[in-house]
Amino acid sequence: MYDQLRLLEKMILDIKKQYQLVSAELSSLKQYPVTDTRELTALKDKLNTSHTERDGAKKQLNELDKRYQNLAEAHHMIGEEQDKLQKQVSQLQQQNHELQQHNNELKQQYNDIKQQNSDLQKKNQLAAERTQVVLKRLTLIDQAEG
Repeated sequence: MYDQLRLLEKMILDIKKQYQLVSAELSSLKQYPVTDTRELTALKDKLNTSHTERDGAKKQLNELDKRYQNLAEAHHMIGEEQDKLQKQVSQLQQQNHELQQHNNELKQQYNDIKQQNSDLQKKNQLAAERTQVVLKRLTLIDQAEG
């Protein structure tokens, strides 16, 4: 893009030089008119062509400038969006880390509760067996007394 701008600037400078040369030649001819109408017509055509080329180069330069401004604005907006997304990624990574820690704590609590449950089931089984033994003995005692 910068190369195109430089090329356009060079074209404008060349056209300005041509314009100055033609203008100087025209001024000279105005002071010392030449009666050759063909040469005068050719010079006027050359001057008009120079004006047209210069105007075209200016228009092209303006269009490139607008395009450059749009691209610069888009680039700025993309940079801001990237910063925003990077911040969100960091926040999500932090939240993920915290959730993993919480999950590990819950797993440990689950394993502890599971172990307590297993221990209580064993104690309940043993208590049930002892209760059965006691009930049998009481039944035997009741039968023996009765």
